[in-house]
Amino acid sequence: MGKDEPTPGDARSRRDARAARIGWLAALAGLVLLAERVVALLPDLTGLGPGAGVQLLARGLWQDWLGLLVFTYLIVSLLRSERFGTGRALAVLHAGGVAVLLLWGAANLLALDMLGAPVTRDWLAYSDIAHTDVILDSLAELVPLRVVLGLGAALVALWAAARALAAHRRPGAGLLLGLYGLGIVAGLALDAGPGAAGGGAVARARLMNPVWAFVQSLGAAGGDAAAAALAAPEAAGPAGATAGPGAFATVAGLPRPTAPAKPIRNVLLFAYESMPAGMAEGWGGRFPVTPHLKAALPQALAFDRAYAHVPASNYYLVSAFAGLVPELSATSMTEPGRLTGFPSLARVLGAAGLRSAFFNSSDNRFQNTGGFVTEMGFEHVVDYRDWSCADGIFAVDSITDKFRNTSSDLCTADQIAAWIDAAPDRPFFLAFRTGMTHYPYFPGHDPQSYGQDETLDRYLNALRVGDAAFGQIMAHLAARGLAEETLVVVMGDHGEAFGEHGTYVHAAGIYEENVHIPFALINPQLFAGTRSDLLVGLEDLAPTVTDLMGLAAPWQWEGRSIFAAERPDGLLAFAPWNGFQIGFRQGMEKFIYNASTGEARLFDLGADPQERDNRAAADPAAAEAARARLSRAVAAHRDHIGAVLAGAAPARSIEQETEVVLTVSGTRFGAPPKGWVMLDGAHLGGFEVPGAPDTTNAPASPDAIRAALTEVRLPLEAKHCAHELDIWFLNDTWAGEGLSGDTDLVIRSVQIGEAIYFANRFRLLTEHAGLLDGEDFRLWRKGGVAVDLDLPADCLSAALGAN
Repeated sequence: MGKDEPTPGDARSRRDARAARIGWLAALAGLVLLAERVVALLPDLTGLGPGAGVQLLARGLWQDWLGLLVFTYLIVSLLRSERFGTGRALAVLHAGGVAVLLLWGAANLLALDMLGAPVTRDWLAYSDIAHTDVILDSLAELVPLRVVLGLGAALVALWAAARALAAHRRPGAGLLLGLYGLGIVAGLALDAGPGAAGGGAVARARLMNPVWAFVQSLGAAGGDAAAAALAAPEAAGPAGATAGPGAFATVAGLPRPTAPAKPIRNVLLFAYESMPAGMAEGWGGRFPVTPHLKAALPQALAFDRAYAHVPASNYYLVSAFAGLVPELSATSMTEPGRLTGFPSLARVLGAAGLRSAFFNSSDNRFQNTGGFVTEMGFEHVVDYRDWSCADGIFAVDSITDKFRNTSSDLCTADQIAAWIDAAPDRPFFLAFRTGMTHYPYFPGHDPQSYGQDETLDRYLNALRVGDAAFGQIMAHLAARGLAEETLVVVMGDHGEAFGEHGTYVHAAGIYEENVHIPFALINPQLFAGTRSDLLVGLEDLAPTVTDLMGLAAPWQWEGRSIFAAERPDGLLAFAPWNGFQIGFRQGMEKFIYNASTGEARLFDLGADPQERDNRAAADPAAAEAARARLSRAVAAHRDHIGAVLAGAAPARSIEQETEVVLTVSGTRFGAPPKGWVMLDGAHLGGFEVPGAPDTTNAPASPDAIRAALTEVRLPLEAKHCAHELDIWFLNDTWAGEGLSGDTDLVIRSVQIGEAIYFANRFRLLTEHAGLLDGEDFRLWRKGGVAVDLDLPADCLSAALGAN
């Protein structure tokens, strides 16, 4: 052995020295993990006694310390067993691993603050990260460079302290590591025991180690499987998870407004980005930031119990334009190809002659917004990149400035006015979503102080600008004489949280602040400042619009018109970011179920509108009944979405239906057109169309006939396996050859429950009595048409068996 070669004693001494440094680094890192856990649980620790607080900390710390000790033990074992020469690499590996644990713990503080839970695979799958090219901007806003540099300096100081303590052979590392071991045992016992003291109200996700939570989520089945399990028959209780009636109670819809003197020709949807009901004047908002919305309410029908189904902007698009509760899946329905050719609101209105446009203050590349709305049939799709704005483009100051986020909403309003003015005589369907109130909130120029923290002040100023844009558009409609003939639908696309339940922004849950939104229909001819407590969801927007326009709603739409004779008094909501949360509201009952953890929350919103008193533990029978109801509702929703994606309308028995709805029009000469309806030979009743245009002096134009479309509702007696519905035209009157007077019956559709039969499904019963005329079937002589009804599977089987 040469004199410069290390001796076994030298190698052992170096291994011991490295082991000491590794031990001290682990001991100091354990103290940092303790500090991080105290900060993470600080809201939950407030008000607890010393004993309960220590127990809660132990429940939160044992996973943190276990990961640290296991990792350190493995490194030290390898260090003592391997030959000389690998020690430095192992020490570097340990230092890097500790850095990851500590940095992940620090990042978890942000995740708990925003989401109420650690980051998981589901969060990444549903979040903006996978779909946006401005992620560096967002991350830089959330974690500024100064914070990154500060954390780096702290890690270097920690490593230097460990080296110094080990070099001076300071005792204590082993003692600290031993105390961590005792803490692991105590925390594990408390976490496994019933009713952990002081921690019963703390969500389990808040106690989990963030690294373990993420790793565990990689092997979990995810939200799709959680939703599927919830819809299984055994989860629905004795009634089974059937898609039939009964998931929610039913209530009567609102009375339909009287037909306006001037027909409604235009539709405008205005969506305030990230606006909960609690921030809107007229819905309990305490800040004077939506004066223009408030000023429009005397000409509105406003809803106090309106909800987004998912607290996210891309899911709003699905509900508003496709009339659906979005699919309970990790795959967003806004992804390309999911709803190709879907009969969206834009397509239905387009078929009625309305040109269409979608305006977005933000970037349409975000979450495939532009691709989806184009797929939904919008003809003109633009965002802030398509115009210059004197008020500027608001961007996040960050380490990258390649992508800018949002135009001033006022500039977007200017573009909307110019688009309307470009073809003032053509009816239109226009949708606008503001952008400045999306996190991190762009306050605009000359921001005001509302006496709140900086973040909330930014939001309130951004909302003030968005509301000014709403006022600008409403003023333009009035100035152009379009206000009376334009139906304006105004809403929040979803809510926004500001710490009400320990989270911020909108995606962390389905509490009221996340999904309860302002919603109003505005038109000076139709409404006069009334309010309704009818429970409505964004899925109801499209069928309500077509109802007021006299158009039939496609069977694919899941929502029901606000003016339907009967509609459910319940709705679904879900958010898959903080575990797969899914729930419902029915009447005053609100149920939230975390399918990933099994945690349940049950609230009585009448007595507890702030959702502070979780009744699930105190009333387990009520919680189980709510879970069974949720299971049935999820099963029904999955059946409907499955039929939509398969492109086949589900066959339904009419046994439970209570009425037949005909969408009819016509022309009159003397008397209005009259009809009679029969079901399998049984008489249901007669009807007439009093609003049919008079042809005594001139033929009726297609627009006049379309404007006269109305719904006729006839009571329906329960009958299982009904086959055929017949509609007879009774009073053909004709002035004669060369004269204009004529009485015709025009039929657009027949609706029984959720099944809609359009004119192309009609079969002529009387030869030469009429024919298909575009979207309608026109009867010009006395005679009838038949509608062959869809048969449910059991009826079809019985019919086949009889033959």
